[in-house]
Amino acid sequence: MNDHRRPVGRTTDDLIKGLAMQAGKGSSGTPSLSIVLPATVIFSILAAISVVLLIGGARSDLIQIMPTWTFLFKFIGMILVAAGALQLTRTVVRPGRAVSAMLCLAPGLVFLLSGAVLDRSGFPFLGVRTYSAPNCIGMIVMASIPALAAVLAAMRAGTPTRLRRAGAVAGLLAGSVGGLAYTIACLNDGAAFVALWYSIAIAFVTAIGASVGPRILRW
Repeated sequence: MNDHRRPVGRTTDDLIKGLAMQAGKGSSGTPSLSIVLPATVIFSILAAISVVLLIGGARSDLIQIMPTWTFLFKFIGMILVAAGALQLTRTVVRPGRAVSAMLCLAPGLVFLLSGAVLDRSGFPFLGVRTYSAPNCIGMIVMASIPALAAVLAAMRAGTPTRLRRAGAVAGLLAGSVGGLAYTIACLNDGAAFVALWYSIAIAFVTAIGASVGPRILRW
């Protein structure tokens, strides 16, 4: 007798796999990665922003706070991490190309760490509310899911050989895109909060990517 019960933990994996497989279907002529990856990043950012707006909405003072350093720190930090992750993505989908992960990620990591160490904002690193940290992680992860599916689908246009590493890199890029999108809703402007909890959320999405990558990218 067939057992139709499915573990709850597979729900996210199955969702990402389904989205990626669907996005990966196309004509027999595979577009160039030089076209696919930038288009994927643009789509991922728009999708992540849409998720954030749908679930939480933008903060009411977004226009006023955008020119301030507290907002720019979050925005620039996520841009730097995403740029490093994009460079890693370009290498993992092309066999024979290698680049140091630390070299790519160093600008973003140094920027976030320096901001946390020098933070004089007075904002608590646990956030202004008791649920700030889990809310931050949850929102970034949810905003990252469409991006992760899109990046994994784009990777299928290349020829990644180390599938778990490729999945982790896809998660890293998707997580940083989710973090970038969440800046429009995040009410916690302390650099220490951003450096800690945004990083944890991105690491979580990276782990999801490493988990589902081998199954989605296997030909």
